[in-house]
Amino acid sequence: MFSNRRFAALAGLAIAMLILADVPSVSSAALSGKDDYMKNCAGCHGADGKGNGPDLYVVPGVAPADLTLLAKRNGGVFPFQQTEDAIDGRKGIPSHKRFDMPFWGVTMQTPGKEFTPESDARVKARIDAIVRYIESIQQR
Repeated sequence: MFSNRRFAALAGLAIAMLILADVPSVSSAALSGKDDYMKNCAGCHGADGKGNGPDLYVVPGVAPADLTLLAKRNGGVFPFQQTEDAIDGRKGIPSHKRFDMPFWGVTMQTPGKEFTPESDARVKARIDAIVRYIESIQQR
């Protein structure tokens, strides 16, 4: 037989599990971004993110960044928004030449379709997942 205290603890645990079931974890978001990363980024940045992909010399004189060092180069804090903006490409980033990387915020839109708030939200979610994947491969 359950005591009232034990029943309350189990009920609380069950409620917490239901709440957390709706919240995607960083690791699941990172895993969903890994596929897009491998398809769209690994060619230049490498499967390991170290900037050594097979398409390394697509843009002469421009070496792809080692994406595993972003946090280390930023005082140990992963620059989430800056990374997201760099991948999206539609915001001007003074230190990031826009001729060395596609504007993924545009490229990931459905070809031939009008940009809508819904399509933009889908692209943002994909880019967010890629950034979470990049965050997961950081050297600290």
